[in-house]
Amino acid sequence: MKKTIIAKHNSNHQVLLCLQSNENKFSEIPILKSFVSELDKLVTDTDELITKSGGIPSKTGGNKNIARTELVAIAFILSNILKVFATITKNENLNNFIVKSKSALEYEMRHQELLDYAKNLMDRLTPLTTELANYGLLEEHILELDSEIQEFEQLMTEPRQLISERKTINELIEEKIDAIYGLLNNQIDPLLELFSEDLEFYLAYKTARMIVDPASRKRTLEIEINAANEE
Repeated sequence: MKKTIIAKHNSNHQVLLCLQSNENKFSEIPILKSFVSELDKLVTDTDELITKSGGIPSKTGGNKNIARTELVAIAFILSNILKVFATITKNENLNNFIVKSKSALEYEMRHQELLDYAKNLMDRLTPLTTELANYGLLEEHILELDSEIQEFEQLMTEPRQLISERKTINELIEEKIDAIYGLLNNQIDPLLELFSEDLEFYLAYKTARMIVDPASRKRTLEIEINAANEE
């Protein structure tokens, strides 16, 4: 998440705290009370979205390399069974399909190529299960291949889903921050001018509204204090 968004959100918390701590001072100004309630809801909503965004793992829980190794292992076993069957039955098309080298499966194929090969392997094995039983094919082999395909495919698609989900939530956070900015600039800031004579409250609010580096904040605050004292 952008550091500027976090800085703005932290500042919004300080603004809300300042207003709520001085609520008694504007108890007779209903419109300001209404805007502060609206600010409270927007800040709370933003908190929830930030928590949700932080709960999305930056990496998938599984290990893609381990899943790939396991898929290669079962795919190679079944490729060998199918290769022997194709050789004995002189099935040239089937023989041409088979990847005959384990190193080709392990190192030469990209993730998607390996996944596509494993799926095609399953499609070719399924109608031949009865014949291939004579060559050592077991039901457990088919179940294992299916399981490894599903796990590997999930690990391939999960990162894209996480990226999409995080992007959506971050966009919602920015929308909330923008809404708060509009509320403060256009409604609450003007109303706070009613309290310009209450220096403690007024300057505390102005300080909370600043989203700058500490040095700039100090200089700006000193100017405001001096100007207020001169008045």
